[in-house]
Amino acid sequence: MPQIILKINTVNDKIYDSENICCYLADASLPENSLQKIKNSGKLLLLFGDKAAEKLKPLDADGVVVWTDSKKPIKAQIRPLREKIGAKKALGVVIAATRHEAMLASEAEPEFVAFRLENRGQEADVIKWYNELFLIQSAIDLSSGLQDIKGLDVDFVIINSSDYDDFSC
Repeated sequence: MPQIILKINTVNDKIYDSENICCYLADASLPENSLQKIKNSGKLLLLFGDKAAEKLKPLDADGVVVWTDSKKPIKAQIRPLREKIGAKKALGVVIAATRHEAMLASEAEPEFVAFRLENRGQEADVIKWYNELFLIQSAIDLSSGLQDIKGLDVDFVIINSSDYDDFSC
């Protein structure tokens, strides 16, 4: 079963605690006290959003996650962020499930690459290919809603806190 990266989008999202949750992924625009509460949970804290890289050091967060836009150059979206946060902080990259984007994202040396679920048949093939070719950990992004991920061999799954009670692998 993949480990869960629990996505905290709002101050009203519940911060679940479970051995299946490896870390929290919080919107960097949340109030400082909310982010600090998540940081104090003892699990890794990853940030996302426009101010993620800027809030990384003041919060002593563990890394950032970026959602890429397939219409723009992939490496140009990732490489500057990697340089800004440094090699000691974690970088997660969420991409469309294509071999081309997977190769480009992996060249930036993220700690994990997450695939958006858009076309279930294609994603299964791309993830299988990716896992055979790359040593970088893989994930599925279920931020847009829960879907059946049985049979997809990934290390992590990103789910919204609001979907946690309904989620099962």
